[in-house]
Amino acid sequence: MTDRLLRVAWLPGSDRLHGECHCGAASESDDPIAMWEWLSAHPDHPLGGPAVPVLPATPPRPPAHLVTALRR
Repeated sequence: MTDRLLRVAWLPGSDRLHGECHCGAASESDDPIAMWEWLSAHPDHPLGGPAVPVLPATPPRPPAHLVTALRR
């Protein structure tokens, strides 16, 4: 048995994951890859958890070839 236990648990009712490092650091994320990378980076992982991507203030314009429903 090892004392370096890493845990990731799904938070019911959401798309979030709760991760706990063996050093006691804990975080939440909705990206499983980012969560495992954060846990694997011990002891260099940031205390706040995995970085959350910043979304643009306005959504990008749809492509010109986008087909929409016809209105009559």
